[in-house]
Amino acid sequence: MWNAQKLALAPRAGLAYRINDLTVLRVGWARYLTPYEFNIDQAPVSGYETVGFLEPPFLGLTGFQNTTGLIQGVPQQTINNPYPAGSNPLLPILGKGYGTNLGRGGQSLLWYPTNDHKARNDRFNFNLQRQVKGQIVLSATYFLNLGNQQYTQNLNKIDPKLQQQYQNSLSTQVDNPFYNYLTPTLFPGPLRNQKTVSLGSLLVPYPQYGGLYQIGVLGASERYQSVELKAQKAFSKGYNFLVSYVYIREKTQTNTFNDQDAFQNRLVYQDSNQPHHRFNIASVWELPVGKGRAYLNSTPAVVDAVLGGWKVAGLWTFISGDFPRFGNYIINGNPCISNPTPQRWFNTDAFSRIPANTYVLRTNPLQYDCLTGPHFWNLDANLTKAIRVTERVHAELKMAAYNATNRLNRGDPDTNVLSSTFGQSRFQGSPGGTIGAQGATYGNQSGRQVELGFKILF
Repeated sequence: MWNAQKLALAPRAGLAYRINDLTVLRVGWARYLTPYEFNIDQAPVSGYETVGFLEPPFLGLTGFQNTTGLIQGVPQQTINNPYPAGSNPLLPILGKGYGTNLGRGGQSLLWYPTNDHKARNDRFNFNLQRQVKGQIVLSATYFLNLGNQQYTQNLNKIDPKLQQQYQNSLSTQVDNPFYNYLTPTLFPGPLRNQKTVSLGSLLVPYPQYGGLYQIGVLGASERYQSVELKAQKAFSKGYNFLVSYVYIREKTQTNTFNDQDAFQNRLVYQDSNQPHHRFNIASVWELPVGKGRAYLNSTPAVVDAVLGGWKVAGLWTFISGDFPRFGNYIINGNPCISNPTPQRWFNTDAFSRIPANTYVLRTNPLQYDCLTGPHFWNLDANLTKAIRVTERVHAELKMAAYNATNRLNRGDPDTNVLSSTFGQSRFQGSPGGTIGAQGATYGNQSGRQVELGFKILF
């Protein structure tokens, strides 16, 4: 499908410098390459599923014989009259015999660059670590990822300026200049069988072709930065803990913000919609009571069976709100408000829909720096009781609580201006959500759940 990249090297380099007995500085760099077998792209046109080295976008391997499409919503053939006089709605199978004629007449073509280069990421890591009293290790890490990713170019798209100028008149049916043009071998495809076509279809750069897509083009930059602060104590004296905070910023170049970018294959940076702040606290504590522990070590077995062997563990997570994304709307003011509520998370009056049957080039941002969704925080905890039955037989009783505080974590507000719940945050959420018709709603999160377990070890 392409000429493989030569010298596709993935070098690494690292340095650790001892500042003193308790402090160390580490620096590292590594280049990661995406293997060709991971280049799986969503097909930009119907008739294909995904496109990759296992599903190449080449015709002739498998033949599908179709009929021509609708004209102004009317089929060109029916079951009662499958071969109407004056036209041949059954399209020939396109095979290797067409050679360079392949694609003429409206057949969409997809291909990879002849010299396809692998997507890559250059990752830089700077870490300063110091041990302090109490066997606690403090660390600060700056991480930077400079990516060069692949994207898809649409080479046969109408100029949005024409769409804005002529609006619905572009759908007007006009005489097809390619009707019965040349021969079926020199000009295959559905165009030669259609007496009329839409005006807009003749105003693309190459009207004698269908869609023309070059996929897997390298050149979309990606920038990811994070700062992590962490304090960690290894397990000793009956407890440990881990406290971490991460600040993240990410942006990626894309040509899909609006039709003008897609027409010119112009790459622009788009900030990630993911949260910027993440904070975690995790700890395990063996209560210092009972045999083998600091207090009541020599207590009678009956007392130890009640008071001894207890252990508590917990994980508290806080994630700031992500950035809800919006469709192509008309903006009439500031969408952000200072006191969002679940019933009105942003200024819904600032948004209005595009008028029906009207083409408007998108200018409003996908997201707003001042508008984030609800933050998320959650506490999971468990309480464990170790029971010594005999010298060789032990038992353990465990109670685990997920969302122990029974907190309602709301999802992102509804960003569909046509919805009756537009601007409302009505959904319960958890981290790792996906963008959908209702904004970023999250799954795998519910009210408090408690599990009881008992096991015997021997």
